[in-house]
Amino acid sequence: MSAGAAVRFPHLLAANITVGDHVQTKVAGLTLNLDTIWATGVAMVIVIGMGLLVRSRATAGVPGKLQLVWEMAVGAVRTQIEGSVGPRGAAVVPLALTLFIFILVADWFSVLGTGAHFEWLGPPTGDINLPLAMAIVVIIPVHIASLRVRGLRGYIRHYFQPYKVLVPVNVIEEIAKPITLSLRLFGNLLSGGLMLALIAALGVWSLGHVPIGNIADLLLNPVWKLFDLLIGAIQAFIFALLAILYFDTAMSDAH
Repeated sequence: MSAGAAVRFPHLLAANITVGDHVQTKVAGLTLNLDTIWATGVAMVIVIGMGLLVRSRATAGVPGKLQLVWEMAVGAVRTQIEGSVGPRGAAVVPLALTLFIFILVADWFSVLGTGAHFEWLGPPTGDINLPLAMAIVVIIPVHIASLRVRGLRGYIRHYFQPYKVLVPVNVIEEIAKPITLSLRLFGNLLSGGLMLALIAALGVWSLGHVPIGNIADLLLNPVWKLFDLLIGAIQAFIFALLAILYFDTAMSDAH
């Protein structure tokens, strides 16, 4: 920030903007982010509850609206997977769809954000630990699927394709997959939390007795949260789609 800007907006320098901090405790030498665990648990309960609700209303006759939406989602994912991987990719459908629904619910917790130092129910995907854990849940089955389809020799051989000299590049690419998969999701959700904190910091801005900052906060908050809903949905879709594409590459006979 320039010196001139600092003089005009001293409130921005005084505002305590902290994003990425967590309520922590230590158990057996491990640091646990309690807010992330709490929010993840709530998201899990919501997703499981939705599944049980759909199951309780499932019928072989004319489906209800909830069952119809669910069947359309399952059908779309199955078509995407079978079109690239084939029938053997059917086992990927539950994982991809569960990832999408869970990440969508977790991302949409951002709508409840207030820009406070500690959110009572912030998006757990804004903590790098959860996206990394989900990336591992995807990448390990991807390599297992590749071993099953190609066999051990074929699995090792694909690192030497199309040229042996590219082995280091192929290995780095495999290592980078879970990192980029998690950082993409984490970065977008963390930036959303930062924007909420910045908007909340405008509250200290006043012009005489006119609360300019509070007015700006009142106008900008709903707009940003609507934008956050869209970003959350896009990131959930991208994560699930990349998981499908990784399985597609791993289960293809040719590299």
